[in-house]
Amino acid sequence: MNDTLILSTPTADLVFGLEWFALIGGRPDRLARRIARQRRASHMVLAGETAAAVGVGVLGKTGRSRKPLHSAAQNLALLFGTGTTAVLVDLGEGRHWLAAVHEGAVVAGTDRLYASPRDAARILQELRQAYPQIRVLGRAPAPEPPALDALEGACAPASRLSALRAWRSRLPRPVQVSALAVLAALLLPHVRHALHRPASQAPGAGHAAAQPPHVWRDAIAQAMGAHVVHGISGTRALLEVFHQLPVDIGGWRLQQAECEGQGAAWRCRARYQRAARAASNAGFLAGAPKEWALEFATLEQAEGNWVTAPHGAPLARQRLASSAVTENRLFSALQDLRPAFSHIHIGKPAPLLAALPKDRGPGQARPPGLAMPLRRPIQISGPLRSASLLPPVAASIFWNRALLALGDLAKPALASSRLTLTLQGVLYEMETQSIESGERAVADSGIQGEAGVVQGAQNPADAS
Repeated sequence: MNDTLILSTPTADLVFGLEWFALIGGRPDRLARRIARQRRASHMVLAGETAAAVGVGVLGKTGRSRKPLHSAAQNLALLFGTGTTAVLVDLGEGRHWLAAVHEGAVVAGTDRLYASPRDAARILQELRQAYPQIRVLGRAPAPEPPALDALEGACAPASRLSALRAWRSRLPRPVQVSALAVLAALLLPHVRHALHRPASQAPGAGHAAAQPPHVWRDAIAQAMGAHVVHGISGTRALLEVFHQLPVDIGGWRLQQAECEGQGAAWRCRARYQRAARAASNAGFLAGAPKEWALEFATLEQAEGNWVTAPHGAPLARQRLASSAVTENRLFSALQDLRPAFSHIHIGKPAPLLAALPKDRGPGQARPPGLAMPLRRPIQISGPLRSASLLPPVAASIFWNRALLALGDLAKPALASSRLTLTLQGVLYEMETQSIESGERAVADSGIQGEAGVVQGAQNPADAS
């Protein structure tokens, strides 16, 4: 059985390292359970209603979580439902995850954890031989692998693990009934004592009492103060960074550019490849923007690094739309833009503040009717020219990563180009409150664009 890893996210626990088997013939559910029993698995997941594969694993005590368990590999299959796609991701602490999906099903022999990328190289080479058209995310011209919040946002019933019954009594039923009767007789006095205990003596009495509303409001304000929204102007500034990039510097050709969120600013880097015989380090040093810090990794590769000016405002100063408005207006606007992009995905909302900080008192219950700010993961990929359509819908978005990749594409189309931009970020909104009861009424809906090979172009003129 494979080694497994569970990473916790705000709404679910993602499981990495299941063992996958193809289901051929018969009833998939029965066949899947038979395989799970043979492998002595504690949990399993079927790949949808028309299951073509089953993933099984032994999670033990780590699998006993209050959050639902979802297969990270099956979420990858839901994000990339066509063609063949592979990822090799560093999960930290010496764990590298290799997974591959083919036409919406996890490939057997993948969804494994390795100590280093070198250990996974042989399996990746076998995948290339078995699937010549495979694309490896993170390697040009393919887009970057989905971040953890994007995998979380893909959680669906089709990727949820179900626990298997780990113990079956071999005793005859009459013996089981007699044993239960004896046990009930032994426990009955303790149950009666607990029922007659005064409420003041009950364990934890008063512990869950709600704090005054102002305590929660202060905690929410403090949490919002730690977040930033780039908004419309910040999105335009980020796109301008990529539009102004020099494609050629003294015979060095742009290969890839990436910006990562650093507060309201971005830390960016651009990678160049020596393309002309006369190209030299001296020529690159003379032609590169003065604000760049330059590095030469090899004789053929150069890189420029810089930090942009800050663009955006604290989340606490934003007037956030409710979840209902977001799902009605913003999602409709994105659905109108979807034909111009190869991939649009928005995940489920999660509260910005899951519980009241311990330093604000023992009470953890939230006062009824107090709306909570929410966050959703968002990922968009498509031609750089299409990204100019995004600022009007980005009023409540923080972009934590942007990647520009160049590739070869003979015939650019509406949703594909040789110059491709992938954006990952967070969409903020305010929880919708039920008028009648004051209870939360957040809808777990999202939109999912078509996933495909995202390819890029040679210069900004080709993308306009």
